[in-house]
Amino acid sequence: MQENKRYIFWALRLLIGGIFFYAGLEKILDPFDFSLAIYNYRLFPDPLLGVMAATIPWIEAITGVFLLSGFNTKGAAALTSFLLLIFIGLILISAIRGLDIDCGCFGSLERKVGWLAIIEDTSLFVISMSVLLFEKNALNLQELINKMLPRRIEE
Repeated sequence: MQENKRYIFWALRLLIGGIFFYAGLEKILDPFDFSLAIYNYRLFPDPLLGVMAATIPWIEAITGVFLLSGFNTKGAAALTSFLLLIFIGLILISAIRGLDIDCGCFGSLERKVGWLAIIEDTSLFVISMSVLLFEKNALNLQELINKMLPRRIEE
């Protein structure tokens, strides 16, 4: 049973990592479209739009790589959980305001702001928190590096 849990959390880590890597890469490839999506929320001052459009996708993509590789999994899962809380809040505010806009979550892949997006992001948040709290998986790059590095011999 323990072995099955190991693979379940490994699969969840790969799922959330893949989603964040894909979402970040889509936005990196089209920063103008992403800045327009941010603008449509009507919550941020114009001078911040460019900075947000330039940094958020890279944070998502790099965090996704960390989760996919298993390097610093806890830190990456904490960051994805934090980002998802922000995304859920933004989508919730926009849904309550009745905005009919694309959330900008996956670049060219259209996904409207609304209750379905909130449910989907909440599910991703649960997955991310599960990885953060429960994954104790040796199936990762960091563990491999630790095994390959010579150990200090204490005298």
